[in-house]
Amino acid sequence: MTNFQILILSTLIDFSILFLSFKLFGKKGVHVFIVISVIAANIQVNKGVAYDIAGFHIIATLGNVMFGGIFTANDLLNEKYGRQEARKAVLKSIFFGISFMFFMFISTLSTSLNDPFYNDANKALNLFFSIDGGALKAVIIGNMVYLISQLFDVLIYSKIKSYSSDIKWLWLRNTGSTLISQILDTTLITYGFAFAGVLPMNYAFDIIISTLVIKYIIALINAPLFYILAFTKPREA
Repeated sequence: MTNFQILILSTLIDFSILFLSFKLFGKKGVHVFIVISVIAANIQVNKGVAYDIAGFHIIATLGNVMFGGIFTANDLLNEKYGRQEARKAVLKSIFFGISFMFFMFISTLSTSLNDPFYNDANKALNLFFSIDGGALKAVIIGNMVYLISQLFDVLIYSKIKSYSSDIKWLWLRNTGSTLISQILDTTLITYGFAFAGVLPMNYAFDIIISTLVIKYIIALINAPLFYILAFTKPREA
């Protein structure tokens, strides 16, 4: 499979997990989905990939599918339960995401056994979660940007909803808030990572453009699927 095919498949799988989280566990399930997605995205973002789309060679980082799912999940909470519930999910995911990374950082401080059997695992832990590790830097920067962009998305969604609350404008609330807030999110996160050395500075602008293309593709895939979520009645009800 090509990277682009994997991207499409991952987006559909991510949506399916979000749907099941909401259907089976209601808003609590969506909260957990967001927490897990934030943790996964902050680890995945350390891997660079290339996509060949319609003759264009696009360079981006992983994690875009996860972040796309987070925007959709927060929009779902905003639509079903209101702005405060969406804000609560953002703050929860930051707290638990940082807690996870703290636990992993502590694990790198222990002296490991001098045994070849553990070498690969020890190197991987130190590479990602030590004080100089890519994942630790990604979480520190990522959570600051995530807080700004997600609260901005919640605000934009609420503003659009106040003028167009009818179900027929659901697509506008979902895609409008996401497309606008993704510009802020992508610009801040890319230059933040570049200054921290997580990715090369000379790739920053290209990555912003290419990442927005990928995120917009994901957002457009999720837009019609969002109607399924809007009409889904969770078991908690």
